[in-house]
Amino acid sequence: MKEKPTKREAWVGGLSLAVTITLCIVVIYYRNSLLQVESYGYAGCFIISVLAGSTIGVPIPGLPVIFTMGGLLNPIIVGAIAGFGEAIGSIFAYLIGYGGNSLTRYLNNNLYTRFTNMIHNHGSKVVFFMSSVFNPTFYPFAVFLGTLHFGLLKFFLLTWAGRTIKGLTLAYMGYFGLRFVLDWFGISL
Repeated sequence: MKEKPTKREAWVGGLSLAVTITLCIVVIYYRNSLLQVESYGYAGCFIISVLAGSTIGVPIPGLPVIFTMGGLLNPIIVGAIAGFGEAIGSIFAYLIGYGGNSLTRYLNNNLYTRFTNMIHNHGSKVVFFMSSVFNPTFYPFAVFLGTLHFGLLKFFLLTWAGRTIKGLTLAYMGYFGLRFVLDWFGISL
């Protein structure tokens, strides 16, 4: 028998879903202005990373911005900022799952069972790995972690660590790759 979410879970999930939908609408409406945010340096990188981590199905230029900013600015700082921003953005997905606990189980019981078994068998290692690789399925995975009531602080810290590794990798790819291409064309930074 499926259990109903508590009032608190329903409010948290509904509010998180509303914030995510609002962010998607804002991104679509202001997409041209968003591309200019990267000109703000580290702050622009942070804003783009938060938006990229908190929306799904809306094309946020997170990867190209981190890659480019890594080539133009200090790649260590860019990677760290991107990791922190994406971890903050991922909290919205987690909270949607937290609030929609019973609904998510009802909609896809097989997937719920599979994710539950992965988390119970491997725990934190799975969360860290899923967040540290270039993974388009992380958003639904974060929703399921909320559904499992994985632990918000633990989720955030593991996601922050994994997303920082991903951000550093991408920023250094930009640092070395962009500099190589610009040097090849005779352009100096």
